[in-house]
Amino acid sequence: MSNIFPNDLVPLGKIIKPHGIKGELKVLFYNENSNSLENNQIVFLKNSDNEIIEYKIERIFYSFKKNRVKFFDINTIGEAEELRGYSLNILRSDLPKLDKNEYYLNDLVGYLLIDDSNKNYGIVSDVLVLPANNVLSVTMENKEYLIPLIDDVILDINQEEKKIIIDPIKGLFN
Repeated sequence: MSNIFPNDLVPLGKIIKPHGIKGELKVLFYNENSNSLENNQIVFLKNSDNEIIEYKIERIFYSFKKNRVKFFDINTIGEAEELRGYSLNILRSDLPKLDKNEYYLNDLVGYLLIDDSNKNYGIVSDVLVLPANNVLSVTMENKEYLIPLIDDVILDINQEEKKIIIDPIKGLFN
């Protein structure tokens, strides 16, 4: 679809592999509690070259760590195999509206990390969804730091200025 830009899309998960022989695909959702996809919904699959393919969901199956999706027009294991590794995305406009102090994790990418005295700790390059807690991947002076997204560390998230104010507790940047 020519009018879709990567910034319009929000990644929800990744196609892991085909399931069965009739074109179903196993999906790993980044938010394991996600169940926002519905039958007949349009989604956008993106490969590592940022090529985007539009599909319509025929059926979605939610099951703990065994989520599956079946797209219209994907009917064989061979067709499904070609989609292995693609990210599964929806339009940002299809996401539920947020309250004032809420945000989507992927929106934090590009935010500046500072402490309350305005010292710069780098830019958020990724948000990792891990079992214990979410983690900000921050790049500073060509080095990656992993900052837990927890109340003890994160003091404030200023969405207007795209800044995250932290308490740089001991050991965080060693």
